[in-house]
Amino acid sequence: MVKWKEEMLIEAPIEQVWSLFQDEQIQRIMPKIESHELLEGKNDATGAKHAQVYTEGKQQQRYIVETLSYVDEPGRKYRETAFVMGQMFKVRYAFTLEKKSAQRTRFVYEGQNKGMNVTGKMMLLAGSKKAARNTVLNFMNRVKDQAEREN
Repeated sequence: MVKWKEEMLIEAPIEQVWSLFQDEQIQRIMPKIESHELLEGKNDATGAKHAQVYTEGKQQQRYIVETLSYVDEPGRKYRETAFVMGQMFKVRYAFTLEKKSAQRTRFVYEGQNKGMNVTGKMMLLAGSKKAARNTVLNFMNRVKDQAEREN
């Protein structure tokens, strides 16, 4: 299993950062997602299920993403999602935003990838921890850049 938890400060209002995590904006921070279609429930709500198509190089993955938790309070925002990728990995991740001031937001990104079978577990063991961390940090920096660009 691979776990991560990273945080950073973003120089933008919490509502501006949070808008990037809304379903209709997801491709701004996750550009490899080609489609994000609501299947069940309501957008931006606990229990929502979306069909996603994700492309990495020439490989395309299709999976169902479920929103496990969704909190939208003035000073704190939280979204937790999970999906199964390729019948090999169970992925779970969460975004937390906390208002530090009118123009500053604390962003926490945490999650885990868990192998569901021997092949998935071996692939995670063989993967580079440094590369996995870089993927997480690259995502967080994309969020920061998008949020601060609007500020």
